[in-house]
Amino acid sequence: MDSKQLPDNWAITKLGVLSNLIRGVSYKKTDASQIKTAIFNIHILRGGNIQDGSIVAGKDEVYVNRELIKKTQFIKKSDVVIVASTGSKKLIGKAGIALQDYNDTAFGAFLMLARANKKINSNYFAYFFLSKFYRDKIRELAGGVNINNIRKEYINDMRFPLPPRIEQDRIVAKADTLMAQVQAMQKSLERIPQLLKDFRQQVLTQAVTGKLTEEWRVGKDLEDWRFSKIEDIADSLSGFAFKSKDFVDSGIQLIRMGNLYNNKLDLTRNPVFLPRELDIKLRNKYTLIKGDILLSLTGTKYKRDYGFAIKVDVEEELLLNQRILALRPRINVDYFLYILKDNIFRDQFFSFETGGVNQGNVGSKAVQSIKVKIPPAIEQNEIVSRVEGLFRTLRQIEEKYETLKLKINGLPQAILQKAFKGELVEQLPTEGDAKELLKEIEKLKKS
Repeated sequence: MDSKQLPDNWAITKLGVLSNLIRGVSYKKTDASQIKTAIFNIHILRGGNIQDGSIVAGKDEVYVNRELIKKTQFIKKSDVVIVASTGSKKLIGKAGIALQDYNDTAFGAFLMLARANKKINSNYFAYFFLSKFYRDKIRELAGGVNINNIRKEYINDMRFPLPPRIEQDRIVAKADTLMAQVQAMQKSLERIPQLLKDFRQQVLTQAVTGKLTEEWRVGKDLEDWRFSKIEDIADSLSGFAFKSKDFVDSGIQLIRMGNLYNNKLDLTRNPVFLPRELDIKLRNKYTLIKGDILLSLTGTKYKRDYGFAIKVDVEEELLLNQRILALRPRINVDYFLYILKDNIFRDQFFSFETGGVNQGNVGSKAVQSIKVKIPPAIEQNEIVSRVEGLFRTLRQIEEKYETLKLKINGLPQAILQKAFKGELVEQLPTEGDAKELLKEIEKLKKS
């Protein structure tokens, strides 16, 4: 941090001049409990309690007797709790700011506490520990081979930009306002992914029930929709139980359930291969072709975390593993894919679920027996055209959402950087930007 970049009335000092560092509570296993009792009544913070600049509840909380705690080890408002020892370079130095006094909470030996003295605005001091400058510097200083540790001098000797007290107060007030705006915008954006997901499902349902083309059909001499079993409109191929001992470093990739990921065929996830010298009968029978629809048949019982339909959209040779069903439609491939992605089909699919306590399964014969509604070929094509048009618009909204989210998530660091350079003027996206995306979704629904 260069003093030449700071305003004339600012100074560079050291954190140790402005604060006290306090080590965490040491205790034996026999002195602690995972349940709060009359004896074990003081909550001890650990690394997992420090998340995103805050102090949060952990998974396995620990409690000790009050007699083990020094008065200075109880956490006060604006204290900064720091992860001081960990095996992770990403976590070392991670800091959480206390937003209140904690009369029944202290912190463990792998943590450290920085408490501002009366010479400085405690919130200005605390904000520094959320800055990129602090995190980068502490990682550089604390990095070890197997474990990372923060020594007191790493904090005490760290350079700190110090404005006059009145300027500190003004910066904190401005930063608090801007951070609140960022949180409000993040809250507005939270709704958008679920709205897009719900709308995509509504489009699919309207597509496979005929509502999407209801007006389009008027005045046309078309055949009626008909109910057909899956086996009547698609050929099926169940995967083979290839043996892991036959896997090789390169060859023909085997498609496993892990490759049906995030609504696409992902060939980069834990790829495994079989030799090209594989028995020709196996190779011919279980090789996928472009346009096959893959359906996973195993997952967690009652959680509906399988039965996902993915289209093969690559030309390369791929083999099909067990517990995946490949379907080769004899109707419009994309319309067939819509059928399998819609909740009407998925509800029927999971009505056939069997299995033990944790694992759920649906058999290929059950899938083949499911009845679905099929329009004439010309209407299938029209439906696909309309759905793709709506989905293109949805993807454009998703891109705007991702761009805005990225910008908003980067604002806290931009605010802090300017705060500690004396330049706290930041052009923020407004909450209206998030509302505009919501309006676009509503407009799309009405179209």
